[in-house]
Amino acid sequence: DESTGLPKPSYDLWEEKYGVSTFTAASVYGGLIGASRFAGLLGKDRGELLYQTFAEKIKKGILDYLYDEKDGYFYKLLYKKGKEERIDKTLDVSSIYSLYAFDLLDISDEKIEKSIKLAHDKLQIKTQIGGFPRYEDDYYYRVSKETPGNPWIITTLWIAQYYIKKAKQEKDLNPVVDWLHWACSHALPSGILSEQINPLNGEQLSASPLVWSHAEFVVTVLLYLEKLEKLGICKVSLPD
Repeated sequence: DESTGLPKPSYDLWEEKYGVSTFTAASVYGGLIGASRFAGLLGKDRGELLYQTFAEKIKKGILDYLYDEKDGYFYKLLYKKGKEERIDKTLDVSSIYSLYAFDLLDISDEKIEKSIKLAHDKLQIKTQIGGFPRYEDDYYYRVSKETPGNPWIITTLWIAQYYIKKAKQEKDLNPVVDWLHWACSHALPSGILSEQINPLNGEQLSASPLVWSHAEFVVTVLLYLEKLEKLGICKVSLPD
């Protein structure tokens, strides 16, 4: 979009709302940065510069149009057509996750730290079950209006991935171990993970098994092991 520098509208990650979401914009930024690096490796200087230039335009658009300076977090979604403009200010874990998943901002950036704090304050389930829903007032299979939604395996592990990326010493990884244990505690005896967890009794809800939940668990474990090795805590032999 020439007026914002952002990608044009599409459906969001959750396939629910149409517009320009922080997650989608950040993922496009990440894709362009990846393309720029490939071009550089191949000696295609013009392509490297082109991809880098447009990636930076998208990053500027995200910071200019999708960030709330007052409350210190990134909007879920923007819809802009001509003079019409609507902003969805819902606090969404995918918006927060996208900032560090696609390296839009440095992991120690104040904007990420504020967003993570808001997630803990406003989204983390305060029952004995714990975990994180997708976003505020997540309606899908919602069990109780006393919680912001049902905890999802995916979004809870995204929060764990933040602590992996930020860790500078072994004790910084304690929350990661806790969230991995949390995911395991809500698996069936067969190891099957569902999409959601009942925030009141811990039972599995919605699709089960959900490949996405399993994939995020595997990704989180691999990132955790790689961080252990990077910190010099232990030597990890990972498959190629």
